[in-house]
Amino acid sequence: MKITLAGSPGSGKSTLRRMLAEHYGLKTKGTGDFMRELSSKHGYSDITQFLVEYVSEHPEVDHQVDEEQRIYGEQNEDFVLDAHLGFYFVPDSVRICLICDLKEAARRILEDTERTTEEAKTIRESIDTSQKRRDTMRRNFLSLYKVDIDDRSNFDLLLDTSILSSAEVFERVSTFIDEQTSNI
Repeated sequence: MKITLAGSPGSGKSTLRRMLAEHYGLKTKGTGDFMRELSSKHGYSDITQFLVEYVSEHPEVDHQVDEEQRIYGEQNEDFVLDAHLGFYFVPDSVRICLICDLKEAARRILEDTERTTEEAKTIRESIDTSQKRRDTMRRNFLSLYKVDIDDRSNFDLLLDTSILSSAEVFERVSTFIDEQTSNI
């Protein structure tokens, strides 16, 4: 089973990725993790600043990350991939998109002590940087691939996680996946 997760920052993709992997016995991969590593290697402590200032001027970074996920999708089975363009590069996956109210997503990001590449200190700063990051990625992907990450028709399931617990998100998504895979 191949599952791709996309969505806005703070929507719960990383948490859901871990839960799905454990439940279904899947490998995991997250392009956000890779981008965070790259941002540190290039001297950026903030991922949004890295995307806006560096990646936008160096499309080879996006190409490298995207080619890696395409190859991963072709050469592997039984994984969950947390990647904004996973639906595009792994078209034979169950394609899931999580969305979240900006204020709630900002609160989650600020409370996540494992996020070390985000410099926002207030809800407003977190909202602004999340929106800037999303807008930059959307613009870059439209320019590079003519793919709109905000086009909801790219996904098999679109779920608003704003008022849902991680357990509720997992329950809804796993029920959907079970229904989809039972029809194969």
